[in-house]
Amino acid sequence: MREFLALNEVTHAFHDVRKEPIPGDKAIALVRKHKHGVAKKGAKMIELEIASASDEELRKLFLGREGTLRAPTVSDGITVVAGFDEPSLRKLTSAR
Repeated sequence: MREFLALNEVTHAFHDVRKEPIPGDKAIALVRKHKHGVAKKGAKMIELEIASASDEELRKLFLGREGTLRAPTVSDGITVVAGFDEPSLRKLTSAR
């Protein structure tokens, strides 16, 4: 993820969720600040409108096995993407 952002010269702030985990309720509140969500589940990318999603649905998509925010997760303030998927990241960052 960081390599993708650096190669495409995308300015970003970094938070290492492995060293400083973001717990479930706080992570869901963070996700709820967005309009759209995209999450990788297996080989599929799932897109959803955050406002119409239940907390349980958001937990399944944006939290890992430990119940904390998944890594990698990236946001542009409108859309939040969990999981590395280059087409989704290109769309999010407008990187070409």
